[in-house]
Amino acid sequence: MSDILDPRSFQRPGLNGAAESVSTGPSTGGITTISTEARIEGAKISHCHTLHVAGRLVDVTLTEIKILEIAEGGHFEGTAKVETMRVNGRATGTLEITGTLSVGETGQVDGTIRYGRIAIADGGSVTGTLQTGKVQ
Repeated sequence: MSDILDPRSFQRPGLNGAAESVSTGPSTGGITTISTEARIEGAKISHCHTLHVAGRLVDVTLTEIKILEIAEGGHFEGTAKVETMRVNGRATGTLEITGTLSVGETGQVDGTIRYGRIAIADGGSVTGTLQTGKVQ
């Protein structure tokens, strides 16, 4: 029996806290997970399809990330240029989202934020400088 587990088989929390399964169909990219115990400081992370943050990223620069997910209890602080961002934890910094910024009931976003579209659940908060429109 193999000790290697396929991360696509795990349940992940959705924006409303309910579990949603990850598709096990043809892969369009992998999921990189920062676990709840992890703390990464002063790094550059790029070329991820999905970056799931349950731990802490501090003074981090993200580029060429398709989907950034901040789980409840997770924290991102830094600069991010992503296509889609889903926040159930806390995100702070300079954030550029070319597509949709989704803030869940427990999500908090603060900083200089530029987005294509935004969805904020009841209880979620967004503060700082906001600018809508196509990100250059």
